[in-house]
Amino acid sequence: MLDVLASLVSGGAIKSVDFIEDERKGRSLLKWPLAVIAGLAFGYVLSFSPASSMFLAILAAQVFMGKVDRVAHGAAVTLAVLTAFLYGLGPLDLQLLVAFFILSALDELPLAGVLAPLAEYRLWLKGGTLCVGLILGAWSYFVLLMAFDMAYLSVSYYLGEKKMPKKG
Repeated sequence: MLDVLASLVSGGAIKSVDFIEDERKGRSLLKWPLAVIAGLAFGYVLSFSPASSMFLAILAAQVFMGKVDRVAHGAAVTLAVLTAFLYGLGPLDLQLLVAFFILSALDELPLAGVLAPLAEYRLWLKGGTLCVGLILGAWSYFVLLMAFDMAYLSVSYYLGEKKMPKKG
Protein backbone atom coordinates (compact mmCIF):
# COMPACT_ATOMS: atom_id res chain seq x y z
CA MET A 1 0.00 0.00 0.00
CA LEU A 2 2.94 2.32 0.54
CA ASP A 3 3.76 2.02 -3.14
CA VAL A 4 0.40 3.63 -3.98
CA LEU A 5 1.23 6.52 -1.66
CA ALA A 6 4.71 6.80 -3.18
CA SER A 7 3.17 6.86 -6.67
CA LEU A 8 0.82 9.65 -5.62
CA VAL A 9 3.61 11.67 -4.02
CA SER A 10 5.91 11.11 -6.98
CA GLY A 11 3.30 12.18 -9.55
CA GLY A 12 2.40 15.33 -7.65
CA ALA A 13 5.98 16.32 -6.93
CA ILE A 14 7.12 15.69 -10.51
CA LYS A 15 4.31 17.84 -11.90
CA SER A 16 5.18 20.59 -9.43
CA VAL A 17 8.82 20.55 -10.58
CA ASP A 18 7.68 20.55 -14.23
CA PHE A 19 5.43 23.53 -13.57
CA ILE A 20 8.18 25.53 -11.85
CA GLU A 21 10.68 24.71 -14.59
CA ASP A 22 8.37 25.21 -17.56
CA GLU A 23 5.90 27.88 -16.49
CA ARG A 24 7.96 29.82 -13.94
CA LYS A 25 11.23 29.49 -15.89
CA GLY A 26 12.77 27.71 -12.90
CA ARG A 27 12.43 30.79 -10.67
CA SER A 28 11.65 29.08 -7.40
CA LEU A 29 13.92 27.35 -4.96
CA LEU A 30 10.97 25.15 -4.05
CA LYS A 31 11.82 23.03 -7.10
CA TRP A 32 14.80 21.50 -5.26
CA PRO A 33 13.00 20.01 -2.27
CA LEU A 34 10.20 18.93 -4.63
CA ALA A 35 12.77 17.23 -6.89
CA VAL A 36 14.18 15.43 -3.84
CA ILE A 37 10.69 14.30 -2.79
CA ALA A 38 9.90 13.18 -6.35
CA GLY A 39 13.19 11.29 -6.65
CA LEU A 40 12.84 9.54 -3.29
CA ALA A 41 9.21 8.59 -3.93
CA PHE A 42 9.98 7.33 -7.44
CA GLY A 43 13.01 5.46 -6.10
CA TYR A 44 10.83 3.84 -3.45
CA VAL A 45 8.48 2.55 -6.15
CA LEU A 46 11.45 1.30 -8.19
CA SER A 47 12.71 -0.63 -5.18
CA PHE A 48 9.64 -1.87 -3.37
CA SER A 49 6.76 -2.05 -5.83
CA PRO A 50 5.53 -5.08 -7.77
CA ALA A 51 5.27 -2.62 -10.69
CA SER A 52 8.96 -1.70 -10.63
CA SER A 53 9.32 -2.90 -14.25
CA MET A 54 6.83 -0.29 -15.39
CA PHE A 55 8.38 2.55 -13.40
CA LEU A 56 11.88 1.67 -14.62
CA ALA A 57 10.52 1.65 -18.19
CA ILE A 58 8.88 5.05 -17.65
CA LEU A 59 12.11 6.49 -16.28
CA ALA A 60 14.18 5.07 -19.14
CA ALA A 61 11.70 6.30 -21.76
CA GLN A 62 11.67 9.81 -20.29
CA VAL A 63 15.47 9.94 -20.49
CA PHE A 64 15.55 8.35 -23.97
CA MET A 65 12.91 10.74 -25.35
CA GLY A 66 14.75 13.80 -24.03
CA LYS A 67 12.15 14.78 -21.44
CA VAL A 68 14.76 15.14 -18.68
CA ASP A 69 15.79 18.55 -19.95
CA ARG A 70 16.28 20.62 -16.80
CA VAL A 71 18.69 20.27 -13.88
CA ALA A 72 15.86 19.74 -11.36
CA HIS A 73 14.47 16.93 -13.55
CA GLY A 74 17.93 15.38 -13.66
CA ALA A 75 18.26 15.68 -9.89
CA ALA A 76 14.98 13.81 -9.39
CA VAL A 77 16.00 11.08 -11.85
CA THR A 78 19.45 10.76 -10.30
CA LEU A 79 18.02 10.48 -6.80
CA ALA A 80 15.48 7.88 -7.96
CA VAL A 81 18.25 5.79 -9.54
CA LEU A 82 20.50 6.15 -6.48
CA THR A 83 17.65 5.12 -4.20
CA ALA A 84 17.03 2.05 -6.37
CA PHE A 85 20.74 1.19 -6.30
CA LEU A 86 20.81 1.57 -2.54
CA TYR A 87 17.76 -0.62 -1.85
CA GLY A 88 17.83 -2.73 -5.02
CA LEU A 89 15.30 -2.89 -7.80
CA GLY A 90 11.99 -4.56 -7.19
CA PRO A 91 10.87 -7.55 -9.21
CA LEU A 92 11.59 -7.09 -12.92
CA ASP A 93 9.81 -8.75 -15.80
CA LEU A 94 11.96 -8.18 -18.89
CA GLN A 95 9.10 -8.63 -21.37
CA LEU A 96 6.90 -6.13 -19.56
CA LEU A 97 9.85 -3.78 -19.10
CA VAL A 98 10.40 -3.65 -22.87
CA ALA A 99 6.69 -3.34 -23.63
CA PHE A 100 6.21 -0.55 -21.08
CA PHE A 101 9.30 1.25 -22.40
CA ILE A 102 7.89 1.23 -25.92
CA LEU A 103 4.46 2.38 -24.73
CA SER A 104 6.00 5.12 -22.56
CA ALA A 105 8.09 6.35 -25.49
CA LEU A 106 5.01 6.33 -27.75
CA ASP A 107 3.25 8.52 -25.18
CA GLU A 108 5.91 11.18 -25.79
CA LEU A 109 5.59 11.28 -29.57
CA PRO A 110 3.82 14.31 -31.03
CA LEU A 111 0.87 12.87 -32.93
CA ALA A 112 -1.64 14.73 -35.10
CA GLY A 113 -5.05 14.08 -36.54
CA VAL A 114 -7.04 11.10 -35.36
CA LEU A 115 -4.12 9.86 -33.23
CA ALA A 116 -3.67 13.17 -31.36
CA PRO A 117 -5.75 12.07 -28.33
CA LEU A 118 -3.38 9.13 -27.82
CA ALA A 119 -0.53 11.59 -27.28
CA GLU A 120 -2.48 14.34 -25.54
CA TYR A 121 -3.94 12.00 -22.93
CA ARG A 122 -0.96 9.62 -22.90
CA LEU A 123 -3.14 6.63 -23.56
CA TRP A 124 -0.53 4.17 -24.84
CA LEU A 125 0.84 3.22 -21.44
CA LYS A 126 -2.55 3.44 -19.74
CA GLY A 127 -4.00 1.08 -22.34
CA GLY A 128 -1.04 -1.25 -21.97
CA THR A 129 -1.38 -1.48 -18.20
CA LEU A 130 -5.11 -2.05 -18.57
CA CYS A 131 -4.41 -4.92 -20.99
CA VAL A 132 -1.86 -6.42 -18.59
CA GLY A 133 -4.48 -6.27 -15.86
CA LEU A 134 -7.16 -7.87 -18.01
CA ILE A 135 -4.94 -10.55 -19.56
CA LEU A 136 -2.53 -11.41 -16.74
CA GLY A 137 -4.53 -10.26 -13.74
CA ALA A 138 -1.58 -8.07 -12.69
CA TRP A 139 -3.55 -4.99 -11.71
CA SER A 140 -0.76 -3.32 -9.72
CA TYR A 141 0.63 -1.76 -12.92
CA PHE A 142 -2.68 -0.10 -13.74
CA VAL A 143 -3.45 0.94 -10.15
CA LEU A 144 -0.03 2.50 -9.57
CA LEU A 145 -0.03 4.29 -12.92
CA MET A 146 -3.48 5.70 -12.20
CA ALA A 147 -2.33 6.85 -8.74
CA PHE A 148 0.69 8.59 -10.28
CA ASP A 149 -1.43 10.14 -13.02
CA MET A 150 -4.22 11.27 -10.67
CA ALA A 151 -1.71 13.21 -8.60
CA TYR A 152 0.05 14.57 -11.69
CA LEU A 153 -3.21 15.81 -13.23
CA SER A 154 -4.60 17.09 -9.93
CA VAL A 155 -1.50 19.20 -9.31
CA SER A 156 -1.66 20.38 -12.90
CA TYR A 157 -5.24 21.52 -12.37
CA TYR A 158 -4.47 23.09 -9.00
CA LEU A 159 -1.56 25.06 -10.47
CA GLY A 160 -3.79 26.54 -13.14
CA GLU A 161 -3.54 24.21 -16.09
CA LYS A 162 -7.28 23.71 -16.58
CA LYS A 163 -6.85 21.07 -19.25
CA MET A 164 -4.55 18.14 -19.81
CA PRO A 165 -0.96 19.36 -19.64
CA LYS A 166 0.71 19.77 -23.02
CA LYS A 167 4.00 18.06 -23.65
CA GLY A 168 6.99 20.19 -24.12
